[in-house]
Amino acid sequence: MASNSKKAVALVLAAMMAATALAGCGSSNSGGSTQSTAPSTDASADASADSNASGGGSSAAGGAATVDVDSEDVQKQIKDAIAQEAEATGNKISMTLWCSGDDLTFEKSLVEKFKEKYADSRYKITIRVTGAIGEDNAGGKIIESPKDGADVFNFADDQLSSLVEAKAIAKVADLFNENVKANNSEDSVAVCSYDGTPYAFPKTSDNGYFLYYDKRVYKDEKAVASFDEMIKTAKAANKNVYFNLGNGWYSTGVFFTAGCTVEYKDGKQTATYDTKEGLSAAKAMCHLAENAGNGFVGSAGSSGDNATVQQGFSDGSYAAAVIGTWMAPAIKKAIGDENVGAAKLPTILMDGEQKQLHSFGGYKIIGVNSFSKYPTTAQALAYFLSTKDSQVERYKTRGLIPTNSEALASDDIKNDPALKAIEAQKPYAHPQGSSVGGKYWASNIAGFGNEIVTAKGKISDADLEKKLKDLVTQFAG
Repeated sequence: MASNSKKAVALVLAAMMAATALAGCGSSNSGGSTQSTAPSTDASADASADSNASGGGSSAAGGAATVDVDSEDVQKQIKDAIAQEAEATGNKISMTLWCSGDDLTFEKSLVEKFKEKYADSRYKITIRVTGAIGEDNAGGKIIESPKDGADVFNFADDQLSSLVEAKAIAKVADLFNENVKANNSEDSVAVCSYDGTPYAFPKTSDNGYFLYYDKRVYKDEKAVASFDEMIKTAKAANKNVYFNLGNGWYSTGVFFTAGCTVEYKDGKQTATYDTKEGLSAAKAMCHLAENAGNGFVGSAGSSGDNATVQQGFSDGSYAAAVIGTWMAPAIKKAIGDENVGAAKLPTILMDGEQKQLHSFGGYKIIGVNSFSKYPTTAQALAYFLSTKDSQVERYKTRGLIPTNSEALASDDIKNDPALKAIEAQKPYAHPQGSSVGGKYWASNIAGFGNEIVTAKGKISDADLEKKLKDLVTQFAG
């Protein structure tokens, strides 16, 4: 029976190697298309022949078998496949990995472990890791020039549809796909697929924002229930609450709170901001901005969110900030782990009522460039970066919440205040993929919020309505 599983793995790897010869051979079009480097799906049927065979694993959803990638047989076959694709470039593998600047040091450490795991006398693996192109714009950069892009890249899930439509991202290799489906949360697997086809590897489940606060200022979650009360408390303590209205990723949550719809579909961006609901959102932003410099900070200026939040907690000028898990290590270092609280977003005063603030929520995922000269090695690297061990280490080092189901069930992670805050915010979190595209970020959505903060909310309804109409025109342009 073991021969069936070995045959299945061999077929998958053979298909991956066949893709190497095809990579870059397709005709180019405006989307940078190429012949897909994804392995044949026929191997999946063979892999399901014996779910208990040596080298295989348990049956995942849909009846196909998982694969013990760390088994001696599978490791040997992967190394054989890497050696084969390395022959075309003088037995040298030279790849690039894109990640966020904040994660650069950590991702480099994982890459070293990957190189050690797949070391072989027949080839040499070199992987350049750069944080110059982060998760927020990696997809766009790949689409601009796929042949010049990284072999493996980290990106936010809202970029997946554009990458697939541009044929710039490879499908997840069959060898790894059942493991990905079996080992990660259902939602994270779903956002890595397009029309039911898997194109990416889940990485973290925390691509959203919530509230971090200093428990010495706010004694419990009741004290951080509303922005108005929080600002009063911060002002009395000669501190501030930070919520960057000058960043469209954050300020869009106010429009969602008002009931505005924001949709990206078939390459078209729409938003109902030029409505009474849009005006309600803008006026709520103005209400917050009235306190700018006096208990409230609503813009990062030229420093950027991360540096601003780190500085604010370090020098004691911030009592709370709307931000995400990537800032957990810096905040803990600034005020002490025991003083860090996390909660869902507070309410915001809108149309005379306190309304729960909405947000974006999503995942950070890993893709393989369809133009990579080394699809076998690239797929193996992407999978390695997304495994349970890598996700747990990423959580311990960077504070980023995993997607791996077993990791999420561990006591340390399931009791993390940040994870609890994310779960509490989830009913009010909107997926980015169906909401925004490139035109949204290229609009003046950030400038709109900055103008409100600079004016400390003193902008007439008529001017707000005009600015909102201009925004909607930009989305459609």
